[in-house]
Amino acid sequence: MDMTNLPNRRGTGAFKWDLAKSGEIPLWVADMDYPVAPGIVEALEERVAHPVFGYTLVPDSYYQAFCRWQLERNHWEISPDHLVAAPGVMPSISLLIEAWTAPGEAVAMFSPVYFPFFEVVEQLQRRVVTVPLGVERTPEGPRQVIDPDRLDQALDQARVLLVCSPHNPGGRVWSRQELETIAEAARRRGVRVISDEIHGDLIFPGERFVPWHALSGADPRDVALQAPSKTFNIAGLPTAMAIIPDAKERQLFLDALHRRKQDLSNILAITAAEAGYSRGASWLEGVCRAVWENRQLLRQDLAREPGVEVYAAEGTFVPWVDCSVRWQNRPDASEQFCLMARREGVWVSQGRQFGPEGEGHLRVNVATSPGILREGLSRLRRTLELFDGQGLRGGRAEGK
Repeated sequence: MDMTNLPNRRGTGAFKWDLAKSGEIPLWVADMDYPVAPGIVEALEERVAHPVFGYTLVPDSYYQAFCRWQLERNHWEISPDHLVAAPGVMPSISLLIEAWTAPGEAVAMFSPVYFPFFEVVEQLQRRVVTVPLGVERTPEGPRQVIDPDRLDQALDQARVLLVCSPHNPGGRVWSRQELETIAEAARRRGVRVISDEIHGDLIFPGERFVPWHALSGADPRDVALQAPSKTFNIAGLPTAMAIIPDAKERQLFLDALHRRKQDLSNILAITAAEAGYSRGASWLEGVCRAVWENRQLLRQDLAREPGVEVYAAEGTFVPWVDCSVRWQNRPDASEQFCLMARREGVWVSQGRQFGPEGEGHLRVNVATSPGILREGLSRLRRTLELFDGQGLRGGRAEGK
């Protein structure tokens, strides 16, 4: 993949680029600047050549392509009968929480975590119970780990556990042993699990992603959610795959989609997704190498900054940066820093929005060209120097 000459996304309605002013560098929203796999473009062009876009059935070939992808990439054999095409990961999470819990009941999640998890639970008038992630020291930097005692305490209160696998933010690709620990704890208490696996294909060379339902301890009534949006950089064509081995639970999910009138598929989204799963493997390998190299660039660049560390990770393109030592005893430091960083022409995500444990941290999107990333990091380091002396009052910093 040519990483030096990426397409200009300004003026295309890109959330990431068109909210930023001219000359600013957005390293925040979790989509990639890389052009999609040629096979996806070819499939879309072929479908667009047919001038009718009516109500669309999901073809069997889409489910079969997804199953082949799982077998070849994750060595996991799954039946197409266990799959349901869904409108997206977050809409599916919302639907499941509403179906499995009543207002006031608790939903547990590891923290820090993708901030819409908090939003959807609170909007449905359920209660959030966090499971703070532990941190261990490694030669590669701090590393997020699961604390079984904290997990047990949270599951004693909760009806549902939301799992982000791989984890966002932080980039942990949970090991089979870690996931089995979660599954066993949930089953002991009768807690249902929703596994958000949207980053499951963005794994660094030599690492391995374990799907939830590849575990011996997973309850067949649990629901895992995967999507081509992050994998193939097609978030603007939203669709997802719900994996539900239990036939009764699968029918309940289908019924809930129908009640919400969310059971119609987007013809171009399905076309792009099937093409990605059928023809996108070599493209994805190039993307994962490029992201890993950019993560190394980030780590080496920030290594010169005292009190700043990049978390060890096995995947994803949104590394987690710890500035808490540098900013100790400064309330709301990550939010205030991000506001100052925008004044210096670079956008990154402030850690506090990912949960209380995210204070003093930043999330940085490295899925861009090395040149853009280097310039963004130069501005980030300049902001660090300015922030040491000034800080910033007032305002809010947003992220996605």
